[in-house]
Amino acid sequence: MKNFKIIEVEKLMNASNYELVEEGIYTDLADKGGFSVHRIAMEMELEDGEDSQYPLEDILDKYYVHIEDFLASEDPKKLKFILGGELDSIQKFKSIVGKRVYNEEYLDGEGQKRIRLTISR
Repeated sequence: MKNFKIIEVEKLMNASNYELVEEGIYTDLADKGGFSVHRIAMEMELEDGEDSQYPLEDILDKYYVHIEDFLASEDPKKLKFILGGELDSIQKFKSIVGKRVYNEEYLDGEGQKRIRLTISR
């Protein structure tokens, strides 16, 4: 996946339901009492040969965020989501803006083939 970027979504700009915390990150005011009340809208592009499941699931696991809402995209190679999580998780997730993220095979110390998530510029 590549070309991660924060996108503006009208839903998140509704001040009666969401409060801006910092660039791109909002608090969901309707989700009081929840532990993952923060939201960010992101767009990411699939690379040739990638499907929408991997490495996306690995990215979500690494940063402890979840997909809150799927957003429509005219381009099937571009995925758009509103993601939810705790503030520190969303802030860490935001660090992949502009980077490339992919799964890479490697051999572990015992010669077993493994897959790791790689983040590069």
